[in-house]
Amino acid sequence: MTKYSHDLGSTKGTWVDIYGFDEELLAMVPQPVVAVMLLFPISAEYDQNSKVQDDLIKERGQVVSPNLFYMKQLVHNACGTVGIIHALGNNTTTYVKFNE
Repeated sequence: MTKYSHDLGSTKGTWVDIYGFDEELLAMVPQPVVAVMLLFPISAEYDQNSKVQDDLIKERGQVVSPNLFYMKQLVHNACGTVGIIHALGNNTTTYVKFNE
């Protein structure tokens, strides 16, 4: 993922695995951390909870920062790639230099 990020324009930073959320394990993660990507399996319970959340947003509305970069995943099995692009897209001033 580090090489791919650099190929996309990232000028610094590396991707590392987090082995757990215990204080000792998190202490092994190089600092600063500018993005965390969590990959998890989708279940029926997750789908049901997502629908509830979507309905609440439709009912109550939602305020999202105009500075947030977001793209919807339209290609099957591309979650890691989309996660990397989200991480880079939301850290452009520090970690990405686009070719002009």
